[in-house]
Amino acid sequence: MSLAERSTRLSSRARKLPWGLALRAAGAGAVAFWVGAVFPGPAGEFPYYAPLGAVVAMSSTVMGSVRNAVQSVASIWLGSAIALATAAVMAPSELTVALVIGLGTVAVNWRLLGGMGQWVPTAALFVLIIGAKDPVAFVSAYGGLTLIGAAIGVVAILLFPQLPLGPAEEAMRDVRAEVIVQLRQLAHALHGDRPPTEAEWRERRARLEPALQRMRDARELVLEASRANRRLAHHQSLLQRQFEQTASLERVCVLVEGLTQLLEEEERAENERVGLGPQLRPPTARALLALADLVDSGDGRTVKIAAMAAARETLDGLVDEIHAVRVGESSDDELFTAGSIVTNIRRCLETPRPVGDEEAALG
Repeated sequence: MSLAERSTRLSSRARKLPWGLALRAAGAGAVAFWVGAVFPGPAGEFPYYAPLGAVVAMSSTVMGSVRNAVQSVASIWLGSAIALATAAVMAPSELTVALVIGLGTVAVNWRLLGGMGQWVPTAALFVLIIGAKDPVAFVSAYGGLTLIGAAIGVVAILLFPQLPLGPAEEAMRDVRAEVIVQLRQLAHALHGDRPPTEAEWRERRARLEPALQRMRDARELVLEASRANRRLAHHQSLLQRQFEQTASLERVCVLVEGLTQLLEEEERAENERVGLGPQLRPPTARALLALADLVDSGDGRTVKIAAMAAARETLDGLVDEIHAVRVGESSDDELFTAGSIVTNIRRCLETPRPVGDEEAALG
């Protein structure tokens, strides 16, 4: 790999790092530490618990930060309560440590605490060991400063919220790219003198499902990030466009997956009777290539008028060939498979909205 390629790859990886979240967490942690350091009373001896609360509460979304804050503080207070109750009846020992860890570990799976339940045994152990001399004062400092830090973290994300539209756009581009690859792979497989074998079909499968799942995850993250987000009003139209794109691409993915499975099952060399045959394979390949060009001409939500016209014309050619085969009294398998392919392609054509070149440039 050349130096330029390495530099490009490193730059790409660096851009994907959560720099915005890191800056918010760092700023909230610094403010929380300052607040903890000037806090009156015994709590001021443990200022580091305030930034701990800020970091634990920090999330990429407003609602996620609120949820983290509530669950983390509840987990810490529950762990502290377990330690205080145990210390009230038993002297600190190996048995006491084992008991609070065991009880805390049981509480980890409490659904209301979510992913923050892991703090229950940790907090219990901290209170039992570090706060042994004055457990009540320690719990007040530990739980109180963590609560204050968590509140600071929530305020930071409220003031500077994220709206991850960029990752969602990238996920949609990946889905479109995989759909285009899959359609062209299917078309190329049908150009041969014989149908592909089962192994050859397997080699031509694109990774649609992982890309589709990443797009769905990105959509869910955007939906959560848009709740209680003061930036939402400025990006409402873009957000709506992304949701329309996601729905359109998801529908096309499902249809292309159906096409792939149909061809793999019906048009392969191991079958006694293939689904298309030598007469219908070439026009089917042309229709698939035209569909790939159509998907490539837009953003999933819209496509170019010229590409739509070409795809429809190619599909009409496939339908004409099917009619010719029917006249020639071909097998029912060929007619069924070809008819199903036509139906799937037609549904794909109905999904995006055709636009002119100027409107496509505007998005």
